[in-house]
Amino acid sequence: MFKSILAVSEGGPDAAMSFKLAARVAGVFDGTVDALHLPVGPAGGMAGGLAMSGEAMPLIMNLDDERLEERAKESERAYKEIVAAVKGATYTAAKTATLDTLVAMGRCADLLVLGRPGADPENVAPATVEAAIHECARPVMIAPPNPGDGPFGSVIVAWNGSFQAARAVEYSLPFLAKASLITILVAGSTPDDVGAPYLARNLGRHGIKTTIDAIDPGAVSGRARGRALLDYTHGKGADLLVMGAYGRGASPSSRLAALSLPSRNTICSVSRRCVSPPSGESSIVVSDTEIGMPWLVIE
Repeated sequence: MFKSILAVSEGGPDAAMSFKLAARVAGVFDGTVDALHLPVGPAGGMAGGLAMSGEAMPLIMNLDDERLEERAKESERAYKEIVAAVKGATYTAAKTATLDTLVAMGRCADLLVLGRPGADPENVAPATVEAAIHECARPVMIAPPNPGDGPFGSVIVAWNGSFQAARAVEYSLPFLAKASLITILVAGSTPDDVGAPYLARNLGRHGIKTTIDAIDPGAVSGRARGRALLDYTHGKGADLLVMGAYGRGASPSSRLAALSLPSRNTICSVSRRCVSPPSGESSIVVSDTEIGMPWLVIE
């Protein structure tokens, strides 16, 4: 269960995204939200002690003090408007552009929520996402521009039998237990080939009723396969997609960077160098699966 939810903002469009989704999750699980504002820091090879490759290095404009103050005020405004009414909610504004506060608070939370990367022209690839995934050892949810409200009633579990997918399912169990319609979706294989009936049987023992479906996108690229999965999810009007994914250094056919999910939320399990979707509206729960931990995100 998610009782302590850390919602992170850097004062851009991510403020409303993360705070709205965090409040939604808190409402579903009778939890509360700890909102954290982080100032946007300068780009560099290291961010708060976290090594970054060229692909994942933050692309951040040099902001003057006045603009940084405006972004801090946006985080505070969004907190007061969206989160302050949540029972037990708190607001913390970090004073310096380091990731120390994020890591310290994140490791003591049940779930982290961040806004979708790529939506902020002043902070295109925030280091906070990598820090949350690799340093906090907690599930991480990436919020879309329109997180929605209410329960996550319809859920699709994208299943390929991998340990990434297994971890994603494990960390999504609180959501699955509350869902009314759950589909285990297999793409490009038969359900028996990837053990989907075993997953359905195990979830059934938790009191979670599921159905199994399969799609065959054919011999296509990883991006096209991802699009087929997302089209299926969108067509079903699902509230949540649970899936495993790989980040940098993994097979291009499995890369999370190739995926975008319009108007839906996603729970993923990812490898160490996760890269978030550059476009589309997707909420992602992830983890670092290089050591078998869950986006719900964990190292």
